Amino acid sequence: MEDTLFLITARSGSKGVPHKNIKKLFGIPLLGIRGLSALQLTSSENVWLSTDSHEYAEIGRKYGIHIPFLRPDNLASDEATSSDVVLHAMQYASSMGRTYQYIALLEPTSPFVYTEHLCEAIQSLKDNKNADAIVATKTMETSSVFVQPDDQYLTVLAEKLSQQKNIRRQDFRSEITPSGGFYISKWDNFLNNRTFYTEKTLSYKLPEECSLEIDSELQFAWATFLIERDLINKNKIISNENI
Repeated sequence: MEDTLFLITARSGSKGVPHKNIKKLFGIPLLGIRGLSALQLTSSENVWLSTDSHEYAEIGRKYGIHIPFLRPDNLASDEATSSDVVLHAMQYASSMGRTYQYIALLEPTSPFVYTEHLCEAIQSLKDNKNADAIVATKTMETSSVFVQPDDQYLTVLAEKLSQQKNIRRQDFRSEITPSGGFYISKWDNFLNNRTFYTEKTLSYKLPEECSLEIDSELQFAWATFLIERDLINKNKIISNENI
């Protein structure tokens, strides 16, 4: 997939879980796991790490990830958006004369996405001429019927449930939400839309065990549990040839 730029984003200023992007699973830092997964699909020069940290950059190089630049300070702040970071990398690629048809954002905090999922998603996007992008999703564990804005009283929830008296939970329509697993767009469409989300964004639903997003210590502990119980197939994420 030489026509796709895989961009791993890993700033060093995480507050919820300090340095979460380099915490290890399988004995490998999270950013390295995402890199090794992408490297099964393309060459090293097409797998980039966008980071503000010299330490993270050295870790990325160890796992064969290309480090074309260090992210500028204004793109490493809490105010910087993922779209800003992606556009910066795309513009840098263009300034270097590199041409791609697709841009794929891979976040280290979603380490359990199998390489086959990436391959299938990109192929789906290639096959659908009308689609702008494709985003990894997961089935919602709780129906939005049972959700309301945070408040002292459950007024909104009470109103919703009063309208659902004769409907069983199993009768609720299945709902999905982004999982964080990957965001892939046709190159020109992202430049025009500056987002992965448009009315023509496809959904790629990941299996439950592959849709974990690690943003807390509890979620990291759950990820470790899944590995210890062999509920994650390491070989579908990391090729031993690349370690």
